[in-house]
Amino acid sequence: MYLAVATRPDIAFAVSTLLRFLDNPGDTHWEAVKRIFRYIAGTQSLQLTYGGERHNLLGYTDADGATQEHQCTISGYAFIIDGGAISWASKKQELITLSTAEAEYVAATHAAKEAIWLCKLIGELFPSILLPIICIVITNPR
Repeated sequence: MYLAVATRPDIAFAVSTLLRFLDNPGDTHWEAVKRIFRYIAGTQSLQLTYGGERHNLLGYTDADGATQEHQCTISGYAFIIDGGAISWASKKQELITLSTAEAEYVAATHAAKEAIWLCKLIGELFPSILLPIICIVITNPR
């Protein structure tokens, strides 16, 4: 769980999905855990690199539109500075939305709250930097 939260955002969704079956895991879940471990072992040499690109704060957000078996929309966001992720989240929305457009609005709202907090944090750490926020909402046309 530590890897998914602190250092490896690429496995966060798979780990959070497996955590739902922690009470009664089966063979399928163990195979999924081994697959995550194989993925981690195969990507150990890859790393996030800051400064490769020169960008201000970029944010990406998306929602899946209740495609999971629990019928709750999963929304997520990622914020990137200079090519490296600095903040990310993926979780079930607390409320039931009536459409995929509404789910996207809820996801964008959570991302906007995080963007405001990040701008305040960056402003405290580096007072001379004023960052415009670019937030990209990813939509899947049906």
